[in-house]
Amino acid sequence: MSTLEKTIDLLYALPENQVEAIYSFVQFLSSQQKTEKPAVNESLDDIFKNIVGVLPDTGRTLEEYREERIRGKYEAAD
Repeated sequence: MSTLEKTIDLLYALPENQVEAIYSFVQFLSSQQKTEKPAVNESLDDIFKNIVGVLPDTGRTLEEYREERIRGKYEAAD
């Protein structure tokens, strides 16, 4: 007889309020489980390229990018 079958037999013998308490505890345990992500074998350079490569380097300064974004936002509103 498996552990699950033994547990089910024990649950049948308990009053319903105790079964509800056990169910709540099992739900809590289930919510605490952490799913482990498989290790990624990317090099640090590859990860950095993925992050940095979002914006191509056009030689503009941060202020120039900011001005373009703000100008575009207000021109689109007109």
